[in-house]
Amino acid sequence: MAIFSRDFAVHFSDTDPAGIVFYPRYFEMTSGLIEDWFADALDHPFNALHHGMEHGVPTISLDISFSAASRIADILCLTLAVERLGKSSFTLDIRATCGDEERFRMRQVLVYAALGGEVKPAPLPDDLRARMEPFLMTGPAKDE
Repeated sequence: MAIFSRDFAVHFSDTDPAGIVFYPRYFEMTSGLIEDWFADALDHPFNALHHGMEHGVPTISLDISFSAASRIADILCLTLAVERLGKSSFTLDIRATCGDEERFRMRQVLVYAALGGEVKPAPLPDDLRARMEPFLMTGPAKDE
């Protein structure tokens, strides 16, 4: 199984008055991680995906558990793997660590969707599905 990862430095602008990461900043980091995964590992950058607003991958479910605080100057390693790959949706397992300490774990469900007019699920293109499969946490792709 392949894992996609990126390091993120925690900046002053990421923190709240208590000096810890303001949790919405984590969502910005994970959004950047997913966008980088599409561009670098899947060869399907968001600018091509969204060109003319034909398709997108909106989030339909998000579950996150925080286990420790992150502070200014921490270097967070965010990792991404595919927990489930369906006909049009896929579930990502995203984790953030700093050294050996886990900071959060997130389960995010996204759906490949046609964006013209009514937003509705569309089957994942075969080439995109094939590029996602190496990131599956267990076995071959599963149907929805």
